[in-house]
Amino acid sequence: MTFPRIRIARRLAAALASTSGLVLTLTCTSAATTAAPAQAAVTTARSATTVLAAPGVAQRLPAQSTAPMGAQAGAVTAKARGGKARPAAPAGVRRTDPAHTAAARPFKELQLNLCNSGYAGCYADGQAVFEGGDLIYYLAPDLVTLNEICSNDLPNYLQPSLSEAWPDDWTYYVFYPALNRQTGGPVTCTNGDSFGNAVLGRVPAAKWQGVNGWAGQYTTQDSTNEMRTFACAYALGDHLSCATHLSSSSEPVALAQCQALMFSAVPSIRSQEGVSGKTVVGGDFNLEYDTSDPENAQNCVPSGNIRKGDGDVQHVIFTNDFSFVGTNKYGLTYTDHDGFLVRLTKP
Repeated sequence: MTFPRIRIARRLAAALASTSGLVLTLTCTSAATTAAPAQAAVTTARSATTVLAAPGVAQRLPAQSTAPMGAQAGAVTAKARGGKARPAAPAGVRRTDPAHTAAARPFKELQLNLCNSGYAGCYADGQAVFEGGDLIYYLAPDLVTLNEICSNDLPNYLQPSLSEAWPDDWTYYVFYPALNRQTGGPVTCTNGDSFGNAVLGRVPAAKWQGVNGWAGQYTTQDSTNEMRTFACAYALGDHLSCATHLSSSSEPVALAQCQALMFSAVPSIRSQEGVSGKTVVGGDFNLEYDTSDPENAQNCVPSGNIRKGDGDVQHVIFTNDFSFVGTNKYGLTYTDHDGFLVRLTKP
């Protein structure tokens, strides 16, 4: 959900936030849940109950991974569209050969904020999910970081779209909701689904070893009812990814949250997973890159990491063992954010 960003008394608030923002709630998500192809991916997600971590407690939750779906993925997405064909690829988008399995391979990360809660002014009756899923299919990314989605957007369209793009590979996702300050439970979309962030990815079948999920709630929060969180996934032996949507009503709080994620949570996850590098974090940070601003997005980039932004508030941070290739932006009709693609080469 989006609110106007404010800068009033930001230096004082930043000082307060920075002293308390690095304490996190971490939740570990088990790699054990594996969905069979096609409709099983939908039913497993719908039957899952969101388990919320108490502050300071690491806790396992079901993880969603799907075996190669082949042509079945296209049947799932076509059914979701009511049998209609996908729209033509957006201008400048073309399918590329997905057959990259070498040790060093192209790796594309797509950041999407789909504004699908049903409450925000940018909501477009769910059409952003179809538009986002179609972009996923046409771009065939390796990783998608997602903000402002409803939990069933993933099994209903977004995950099958990625499987359709990579029919011979495994896909996975980890969703974690924003939290309701008043109830302590998930923020919900108008359709009753949980509302929040997700990482959605693929791993070549020959490299698949499973996936572990992680999630957390930031200690530093603004005064609104929506308490911000993050979701992460470690595709074993391949890459670690995280998605987050930071405070939109206070830039000092957003910066403290970003620093908590990058300087505390991600290193903790890497330590517990025994992984070095191979990390990509994306999201709507509600921070701009502005060297004259104390709340500069660059201020939450640790040494050994590189940040690329969309010229606004969406950013992707990746460890420098990835080689940077380039970025692309794709204007979207049904959300107030561009699709932001970062093209890398993975070690």
